[in-house]
Amino acid sequence: MADYGEQVNNLWDQWIKDTGQASGDPGEFIEWAVARRLLALGPQDVKQLLRKRVTQALRSARRYDADGGFHYRAKQSVTLFDVAGIPIKHYFDTDRGGSPALRQRAVRERRDAIANDVYLAVCDAEHMTTTFVGEPPLNFPADFNDDVAEKRALDAAASDREEEDAA
Repeated sequence: MADYGEQVNNLWDQWIKDTGQASGDPGEFIEWAVARRLLALGPQDVKQLLRKRVTQALRSARRYDADGGFHYRAKQSVTLFDVAGIPIKHYFDTDRGGSPALRQRAVRERRDAIANDVYLAVCDAEHMTTTFVGEPPLNFPADFNDDVAEKRALDAAASDREEEDAA
């Protein structure tokens, strides 16, 4: 029997086929699937739901570094392992928590996650290029220095506007 992820992907493929769309909005897909009683929530563990919402809130918290002119994550996460070897995410305050080892681990884990995302994006672009022969090849530049500079400038400009609005 297919797990939930496989079931959703199979339903999605069926919905795309039925509607003839090249891409789709998950909200429209949910409307379609729920109306046909093909998608529903199973029993939910309230503590797991709360854990998910708490971790989302912790991950989305931001602060502004006035000296640097940028926003940064107010909370950092690291994966630690319990005595049974089960991974558990731990969070600490960027300005007041963690240890030197935890801060370094958080940076390393973030970089590893980004490297994994970049690797998948490169593979996706390569696959789409070879699948859709005759179309211009897809380009995925791996240098993000210009992107960081642009986002830093946008962050500083947004902060300047917030200060002007507050005055």
